[in-house]
Amino acid sequence: MESRDYVDFLRELLSLDEAVRTEASNRVQDFVNLLSDTQARVAGDLIAMLAPREESRVALEALLHALSDLDGCGKLEGVDLAPLGEIPKSAIHVEHRVYMDAFAQYIAGGE
Repeated sequence: MESRDYVDFLRELLSLDEAVRTEASNRVQDFVNLLSDTQARVAGDLIAMLAPREESRVALEALLHALSDLDGCGKLEGVDLAPLGEIPKSAIHVEHRVYMDAFAQYIAGGE
C-alpha cells in the first residue's frame, strides 16, 4: 500500500469522529492484501491498542472485525493482541463476543 494512503488510514483510525473511525476500520477488508507485513503489524498493534479505549459499540465492532480481516489473510503475525484483554467486560456485547472468543488465545499471550 502506498505510504501516503497508509498514513491517511492510520490518521482516520485515530479520528475524534466515530463515523470516520468506523469507516476506516471497515475499509481494512478492501486493502488488507495490499499491506506489507510491517504495515499490517503496525495497523494491527494500533487497532489492538485503540479497542479498549473505544467508547462506541459500533466502532469497537469495526475495530475487532478489522483485526479479524487481518487474521483471515495471515497478517496478524507479530501483532500484540494482549491489549484486547483491557476491554471492559461491560463494553463487550453479543456482536463482539465472536471476535473476543476467536482472539482469546492471543489475548492470553499464546500463539
